[in-house]
Amino acid sequence: MYRSSQSGAVSRRLIIWFSVPVVLAGLVLGVWWLSSLNHQRARAEWKTATLTRLAALSFTDETIESEVRNIKARMGVGDHVDWTGETALVMTNGEFLVYASRHGANNGFVDHLFLARGSDGRWYYSTYHFCNNMVGAMGDDPPGSIAEFTSRYAARPFDGKSDVCLERTWPQKK
Repeated sequence: MYRSSQSGAVSRRLIIWFSVPVVLAGLVLGVWWLSSLNHQRARAEWKTATLTRLAALSFTDETIESEVRNIKARMGVGDHVDWTGETALVMTNGEFLVYASRHGANNGFVDHLFLARGSDGRWYYSTYHFCNNMVGAMGDDPPGSIAEFTSRYAARPFDGKSDVCLERTWPQKK
């Protein structure tokens, strides 16, 4: 009798010792999953509002025209070519993108998101890490064209409406 109760106590202890880490791991994964869902929902909401705002902007809007004109005027001055603005990026061939970007986490948990309308009439998106206020691109030489920009910064064209722009473009999986 002593042996059976002793073995029962041992097996209960083993079950408890093994189940506690499993439960804790499940709780951590659950919190991570819920947090990820919340961040992705906020990113999708930002996307919807931003696409609406960018679609409403006209390339002939005085603010856009002024920013593009100012960037073009600065492009040939000095050694460093400044091709980035608050809402516009100007290529050396004169093409430009009117953009907005959202800084994600730098740990891969929440992707960055760059959305733009090009002077070529197309929409573009990227998850490239431009950093806040395009700091990641400021130090680079300006692309020669929108096509070069898309190649350099993992940008892809899309329809300007769909959730395809929430897909990851960078870093690219090998």
